[in-house]
Amino acid sequence: MKQFLILIKGKKELSYEPEALQKRMDEYRQWVETIEDHYISDQRLERTGAYIKDKQTISTDGPFLESKEIIAGYTIIQAEDLNNAISIAKSCPLLNHFELIVRPIVDSTQ
Repeated sequence: MKQFLILIKGKKELSYEPEALQKRMDEYRQWVETIEDHYISDQRLERTGAYIKDKQTISTDGPFLESKEIIAGYTIIQAEDLNNAISIAKSCPLLNHFELIVRPIVDSTQ
């Protein structure tokens, strides 16, 4: 099995009210339970940060840039290949609120 990073990227303004956030988190946790052995880890990111485009262009306004630019978090899964990883990512309920970017992680031991 190979590891894949799923980046969770904002695609529209979301409610960060406690109830809405809790609902998304509950749906996500249920999904993690359904993908069982494919799940490795995840982490939610804060809404602030810096976007460094080049040495002269750094944006640190918050919330972090435009909502559509927010990388809200990531999940690491394992899958047989990219197609299998895409299939797993497409089953994630966060796809209703975010764009998901699936990238293979380079195995540095090879």
